[in-house]
Amino acid sequence: MDKRKTRYERGIEMDFEHVLTTKITINGTFQDFQLYSGKFYLWLTTNELVIYDWNKWMNYLAFVDRMIYFEPQPTEQLTIQIEALEPFKEKSISFSEPIYDSAIFDHVLYYSDASGFYRYSLISKEAKKERISSIPIFQIDLSTNGRMALAAGDNGLLEYLVSSYYLFNEPITQLTPRLLQLSTRYTLKTEWKKHDLIQYGKANQTDSYFLSFNEKKGLLQLVKDEPMYLIEASNSSLIQELPLPLSLNQPSMDSGLLFAFEMDKGTLKKDPLYRSKNIQVLTKVESEMKTELDSLDDLIISEAHSLLNVSLNSINLLSLTASAVKKWRIYSRTRNYRNQLHVLYKDKLILYLFTEVKR
Repeated sequence: MDKRKTRYERGIEMDFEHVLTTKITINGTFQDFQLYSGKFYLWLTTNELVIYDWNKWMNYLAFVDRMIYFEPQPTEQLTIQIEALEPFKEKSISFSEPIYDSAIFDHVLYYSDASGFYRYSLISKEAKKERISSIPIFQIDLSTNGRMALAAGDNGLLEYLVSSYYLFNEPITQLTPRLLQLSTRYTLKTEWKKHDLIQYGKANQTDSYFLSFNEKKGLLQLVKDEPMYLIEASNSSLIQELPLPLSLNQPSMDSGLLFAFEMDKGTLKKDPLYRSKNIQVLTKVESEMKTELDSLDDLIISEAHSLLNVSLNSINLLSLTASAVKKWRIYSRTRNYRNQLHVLYKDKLILYLFTEVKR
């Protein structure tokens, strides 16, 4: 019997009609962003990290009147200037240099700039910026298992033992306490697959390697290191997101825009904080580790044919031009924000929130 049909008959399978895509555009130039434990972190070009109350902001947005577009799927849009976030600002932290990347683990901020790799407690009143290493890190990659891979360019691929769960014997290969060398090959970015890693070089997708590890007493031991090529199947039915005037004005039905507006007298029920119990955004590698039955409601994000695609059941929900994207981030380690995709451009940050709705 077909698993998907059985799931649908039980009323569990999701389709586009039940996924509300909320698009929030924050105009401005930013270095980085994070969403963690009810706080929204935004790095400004002034090397200032501003921390906002996310839940307070979402509660406010629940009462902002805006149109919802129902074709081809439920969608709402909002654009704001950075000044609109001022009522939700909690505090700011100054940094001396522009940051390369950041990650938050156990209420500790990890970040890197040209001078090295640092940690900073977000809850300690006496918090100080501590330098872990003088090696600049271009990407900090946290796995669902609590491991942290560091892409260090010419300095190769490193692991920082961020979780005390993996701290056992001090390894011989340590560079500094808790910092290990996994590979000396040039590394631009990485992607975890349980305890294994995909390592991307200068040519990115084509210059990639799969590093297979055994875990022994919390430490990773390399078993196999071989080239790999990630080939995405072509999809002829892409749904391109066309440039839209992000306003509350009704678009012309003859303008060829993606979203068509229609009056709907029914009530659209959604979580006021834009949380979702069932929807989560996963990378293609993460989705491959789940069974077909478990992944039917997942949104899969992948890069293929110069596009950044988000798909549901192998059909594209969203497609963005990858070359214009400076950085994108999902939050698969979290409970309340795993339904979100945040995309950084040169002059704006776009937050996509995918929420299960009832009509």
